[in-house]
Amino acid sequence: MSAAVAKPAPPPQDTTDEKLLPGEHTLPASWWTSQKVFDYEKKAIFARSWLFVTHQQRFKKAGDYFSYSFMGWNFFLIKTKAGEIKAFHNVCRHRAYPVVRKQQGSSIVLGCKYHGWSYNTDGLLTKAPHFNEVEGFDPKANSLFEIRSHTTKEGLVFINFDNTDQYTPFEEFFAGLDQEMAEYDFDDYEYHMSYELDGEFNWKTLMDGYQECYHCPTAHPGLNSAFKMETYKVVPKGNYCRHYAKIVEDEIEEVEEEDPDTESSWFGFGKKKQEKKKTVKTRENPGGTFNGLWCYLFPTNGVNCYSPAFYSIRVLPIAPSRTILQYDIYTKKGLAEDKKKEFVDFLQQVEIEDFNLCVQTQKNLNQGIYSTGYLHPLKERGVLHYQGLVKDMVKRHFELEQKEGREINPARIGGKQNSSEAQELEELCSKIECQGSNPESLGELDW
Repeated sequence: MSAAVAKPAPPPQDTTDEKLLPGEHTLPASWWTSQKVFDYEKKAIFARSWLFVTHQQRFKKAGDYFSYSFMGWNFFLIKTKAGEIKAFHNVCRHRAYPVVRKQQGSSIVLGCKYHGWSYNTDGLLTKAPHFNEVEGFDPKANSLFEIRSHTTKEGLVFINFDNTDQYTPFEEFFAGLDQEMAEYDFDDYEYHMSYELDGEFNWKTLMDGYQECYHCPTAHPGLNSAFKMETYKVVPKGNYCRHYAKIVEDEIEEVEEEDPDTESSWFGFGKKKQEKKKTVKTRENPGGTFNGLWCYLFPTNGVNCYSPAFYSIRVLPIAPSRTILQYDIYTKKGLAEDKKKEFVDFLQQVEIEDFNLCVQTQKNLNQGIYSTGYLHPLKERGVLHYQGLVKDMVKRHFELEQKEGREINPARIGGKQNSSEAQELEELCSKIECQGSNPESLGELDW
């Protein structure tokens, strides 16, 4: 793709359909504080969604890998000899020890340091010491648990933990996303740096702010000077939202004032107050030279593209009131070091402003005073949309479990046992757990 073609579109024109319809309220505040809701979201939302992880350009050669953790699921991505990027649970099939122990590395043979089982870049078991003579042992059946993955034409890598036959294909879950991203020349950028923030707030507290710019004129002076906030628009498009805003094309003016403060000193008493000296300076827009291309990717991720750089944000839910934010920054090839620093400073200022808003908001959510809030039908349309997706997925999963009369964990793999005895013992465990929590529901165990 040529850079001339890659130019993000301006905000779409307002239409007569965009009326100020009656507003709606947020989800109840309990959904931002409840441990049980948090645990349920893991099954209902995160185990069924396509989750953005990274960009393929970070993998230079076969064997390059990166390890991650999401809501307790430990996994890694690796570049195969065929050039694909595959995802695997970081669990040895022998005794569940982690296969990959570093955050990143490179190896075409992944050896477990517990008993020496080894796997290739396709996750196939290639070595299991002393198992060659074991009758009935099938190396292929003991290969790593693969996770569904998808790499877009633009190099964005996603995974999906859903291990059921009812999973939603990527092209359906994020229908239209490729067309949006085609407006940006990802090939003209290279990895620059990563950093993370550890916040005491719910993952939805961050999403609430990410999905609107109603707060931008108040809370983001830097962003407010770089883009025309009156043009900011969030357009829901299924399981993602496109954010638009027009760039400020002129150089940004900064006014510095110097106050002589003559009246406040003993020596200046009685003298006529001097006017403040004003110095007007101009500088290039740190946001770049073209309109931003920002995409919220349900449920917890975002890819934000500017002319100097693009960056991704991975929002990792840790607990009802704790979330880790991971940022990867990719700068334009050939960009001067001072311009890289200028953009990183610009980005980090905006992100820490959002971070501080979330911390203070969550403190009040935790107190049980606030229940719901009234949302603006246009300015907070993105919030309404993503909260609606959260509500619908949780309700749908709850209804499914009620219908089936059992807990359903779409990410579960261990239930597919290799023996009838293992299945019998699994069922026994379930009965014991149910007996412990509600002994009258199942009666006595059939010993």
